[in-house]
Amino acid sequence: MPESYRTQPTRQTPFVVTAYRADADGNLKPDVPTRCPLAAISVRPEPCCSITNDHERTRKTGPGHPLRVVRCRAHDIAFTLYPPGFAPFRRQSVARVGPDGAQIGTDESSVLKAKFGGTLFDAALDASHGFAWARESGCALPDRWWSTQARHLKLASRIVGIASGLGDRTRERIASILALDTLTIRERQQGVDGEDQGYRALGQAIGSILGRLRGVTFAAVALLRCGHWVGQWGEPLHWDSKRRLYDRGPFPVSRTALSP
Repeated sequence: MPESYRTQPTRQTPFVVTAYRADADGNLKPDVPTRCPLAAISVRPEPCCSITNDHERTRKTGPGHPLRVVRCRAHDIAFTLYPPGFAPFRRQSVARVGPDGAQIGTDESSVLKAKFGGTLFDAALDASHGFAWARESGCALPDRWWSTQARHLKLASRIVGIASGLGDRTRERIASILALDTLTIRERQQGVDGEDQGYRALGQAIGSILGRLRGVTFAAVALLRCGHWVGQWGEPLHWDSKRRLYDRGPFPVSRTALSP
């Protein structure tokens, strides 16, 4: 059994994403998988999992509701069930969806702010309109700082595949995961590099990619996978309760096989 499962999970540990749905009393309950992450990623036959509830995790930031932690007695591991769009160690989701993965009060034609406002991509959306977060404090202490915006812009550009330094194979994988043509990704990346227009051009390029995605529900899944391919977090294992299996996407192999 991998050491990371016996001890504290790391940023590269696979994690489970599943829908949380309201019960008759209005309490959010997750669709609990019948297999654990260890069994899901193993290439060898594994004993049947035995999944039981362990406890609830309350987080100060993130989804806004407790997260369920379950345990597999067969493999002696405990793991957290994350709602769609969220990854471990992240305060913000990658898309504005509800705990069940559905869009929140918008239709698919809504503007980007309705789909990605309040998410990891907030910095890019503000940058695309020339809105820079505070570099210094005035009479009131700002709640958004330039250093944070710059850091989020860098991460967002990697997730959507337009950051400089990404290998060709990684960029191709990201384009495929996002259901976009690789040329679209490369053109946005080359445009930012060539024009050297700073943070606003970068925000517009990121927004252009987000605007081409086929719906926010799709984005909540795809962008988590892209984050894994650029090494930001472990592989997201999306539990499909109807098919009773993990949907691992088109490239469920270790990212270590790729160039940076």
